[in-house]
Amino acid sequence: MSFQGSAWVMQKLLPIFLLAMLLLGCGKIGNPITKKDSGRGSKEFQEEIIIPVEAHLAERGDISAHFETTTRIVAENRVEVVAEAIGECVKVNVEEGDRVQQGQVLAELDKKDALANLRQLEIQVAQAKSSYEIAEHSLAEGLGAKVERDNAKFSYDQALANLKAQRLQVEKLTIKAPISGVITQRAIQEGQMVATATPLFSIVDPESFVVEIRPPEKELSRLRKGQRAKVTIDALENEEFVAHVRRINPAVDPMTGTIKVILDFEEGVHDRLRDSAFARVRLIMETHEHALIVPKDVLVEESGRKYVFVVREEEPKEAESGEEEPSGDAEEVDAARAVPGEADTDAQRPPEGPSEKPKEPRLVAHRVEVQTGLEDSNYIEITSGIDDDSLIVTLGQHTLKDDARVRITTAEAEIAAKADLSVEEALMAAEAKRAREREREDRAEEPPLEAGK
Repeated sequence: MSFQGSAWVMQKLLPIFLLAMLLLGCGKIGNPITKKDSGRGSKEFQEEIIIPVEAHLAERGDISAHFETTTRIVAENRVEVVAEAIGECVKVNVEEGDRVQQGQVLAELDKKDALANLRQLEIQVAQAKSSYEIAEHSLAEGLGAKVERDNAKFSYDQALANLKAQRLQVEKLTIKAPISGVITQRAIQEGQMVATATPLFSIVDPESFVVEIRPPEKELSRLRKGQRAKVTIDALENEEFVAHVRRINPAVDPMTGTIKVILDFEEGVHDRLRDSAFARVRLIMETHEHALIVPKDVLVEESGRKYVFVVREEEPKEAESGEEEPSGDAEEVDAARAVPGEADTDAQRPPEGPSEKPKEPRLVAHRVEVQTGLEDSNYIEITSGIDDDSLIVTLGQHTLKDDARVRITTAEAEIAAKADLSVEEALMAAEAKRAREREREDRAEEPPLEAGK
């Protein structure tokens, strides 16, 4: 073949040769990175991040919706004792805090003038009575006129009325307790001049202590007699008492949009209560028994929807289950492996075999939308989305993304570090966990409060 013919052949074959080389190079670049390839500088891009989280199974338990408010203890039977006569106070027999009985003398006003007037009226009554008897006898004998007898009768009746009024006035100078109860206020001193309607004492009956609350009108449909509430009184070192709804006023206050509800305390506790004491009321509005519940802080809210992260064990991906051989024809495989320096790298890699550590199970956190029901201070009811076997992420969930690889742990410090939590946030998370544990213990020790009879 002449040189000119050879040049013509090379000119025709050169584009084909270049195209073949280009296709081989693209095939090599387009192959997915396997574990063998990842060992040659790409492992950091292929390796998945495993996030440590804490997870627990959803629980079953009773949960109640509450109406919580603050109020003060009031006595329905409360009396303000006022002066009914004018006079000087000469004696006070009781002090604030004293328990008194109905009719007991509380104080006395000066009676000297009133008693003198009483004696004078008694004399007038005696004289009027005598005159009336004489006129009656004279009329019977025919010696007197009927009009004289009638006038004497009128004078006698008038004297009796004056005497009765004066005796009542004398009684008013003695201040007595109108009800049994406790003196909560004394506004009179010995030597003090008092006038009619002057406040003297305040008395409350401890047996009439109640709690008055004012829920918003939207709660009217859920209120009923007998509903149970816990009443916590700060003045008694946060001691808790049980009360029940006795009366519901269906009329709505147009100024506040609330309704008046009265709760009675159980028997035997009234003597420990204090008038006007500050109280915190937690009224059970509705209870669901054996509900599926989770801690409230496990929820992740987004665009008005609520989610939880559920941990599931999944089969390893194909790339993780073992090494993959490059696909293609034998010649392409050889060409893919015939990269300078790769043979030495593969030779230096330690052989895989039984000496490898057993792999951890592949745990994946899936974001699941849930529907919720009742909730209390720490827990919330889940009505759909998960079941009893769902393993819920309870710590570290706010930094997770859907389908993230996770590892279950209880190391709060590790979770805080991985989730970029501050020390304060980590402590708050730990405290929330302890609060949930305490509540679980309380649920186990105490029977749930009933919503009503």
